Amino acid sequence: MPPSPLPSRIALYAELLLNIRTVTLFASLRTTQTRDTRAELSADGSRITVSHEGETATIRLPIKAKSGGDAALALPAQPASKELTLRLQIQEQDGSDFLAGAHAEARKANLVPWDGASLNAMDAVEIHCKACGSVLLPAEKLREWRDLPNENWAEMMDFWHCHKPDEHHLHDHTHESAIEKKGYAAGNRLVAVQGVGFVDLASLLVAEEDCQGGESVPLHPESLTCKSCNHPIGATDRTANSLRLWKWNISIRPSTSNSFSPSTYSTQKWVSARLLSLIENTGARKFHIHSPLPSSSPDSTNPPSIPSLLLWVFTPDLLFSSSSSSSSSSSSTSSTSPSTPSYPDPSSFPTRAMKIFYQHQTYHAPQPGDRENVGVEEVSFPEDVHLELETVLQKSGALLPSGARTFREWRVGLLERFDVGEVRALDK
Repeated sequence: MPPSPLPSRIALYAELLLNIRTVTLFASLRTTQTRDTRAELSADGSRITVSHEGETATIRLPIKAKSGGDAALALPAQPASKELTLRLQIQEQDGSDFLAGAHAEARKANLVPWDGASLNAMDAVEIHCKACGSVLLPAEKLREWRDLPNENWAEMMDFWHCHKPDEHHLHDHTHESAIEKKGYAAGNRLVAVQGVGFVDLASLLVAEEDCQGGESVPLHPESLTCKSCNHPIGATDRTANSLRLWKWNISIRPSTSNSFSPSTYSTQKWVSARLLSLIENTGARKFHIHSPLPSSSPDSTNPPSIPSLLLWVFTPDLLFSSSSSSSSSSSSTSSTSPSTPSYPDPSSFPTRAMKIFYQHQTYHAPQPGDRENVGVEEVSFPEDVHLELETVLQKSGALLPSGARTFREWRVGLLERFDVGEVRALDK
């Protein structure tokens, strides 16, 4: 077998900022550019090839650039550098609505798969463990899925309870029966209903009797793991007598289709969706990310502390492509190890993402007299999600040109997010 070719020492990265419709190409060279260093745009405007000292690297652009055929691009002549930057005019094909029209309007939404409507559209939904593929929730257990409102659903429940016009005329016992069937009641309390699943942005809430494949951990009864492989799948919710299955730890498929591979999404996209939801609801762009604190000893005088991340969502929406070799990330795939983050493949369609500035910090429970960090939202994720988030940010930073991997005291990384067309109907 002939030896594999050595990877090019030229690293290319391109990003499309959707709000200003500009494609910027970054090229990192091992040595300073020369007169023979060239950048050429393909005839169809979809790819750029950079040549330097006998080596070449090609990148597929996030969107086509204006081109009149194969053309050499003018590189900055002075000062000579190892880092090259080019800005390109974009070209939208006739009939395309990528940057305008319905497609662009759809892109403005925080797209999140597996809502109540899409799950109800299936004949029967079967929930699997993402790690091992075992069945957590058989299809025959649930007859209906209902969406919970946004982050403030608890505050909204009293309003619905008190102002629902079609129930004011009911007698007391009939009214109470209707409440039990709906799964919520006054006092901001969600009540699990056997045979009904509740859906929010990041989780599925089901009755304990319906989830046959999960079990609580003896030493941590609030944690829920898969009975088959012991991998975390969610948490117990005693206030609602329910189990909360994290969407990033499960896969879903119609039970009526044996040939349909389970649908699952990378953890980082669920994290992005959560952050985008917080941006919409609070206006914050900085988030202190941490896992739940461990229990402290009653005799301990020092509060427990854990590693955390301070995130700044610098660019909420961009498309990028990279010449760096990496494994392909797919929107909906068969179950894979949840501990293996996915990264964009340069040969695949450019990836939608957020640009994240981040710092490593330490988190501890707020103490009396602590100064409030105004403008920073506290966000808790399970420990496995926190660790994967840190890994994703570090590895995605390697896709950026070396000069763009830090900004003052911040490190820079990328978080993939859900895109139009990726959130497909599961019943098809």
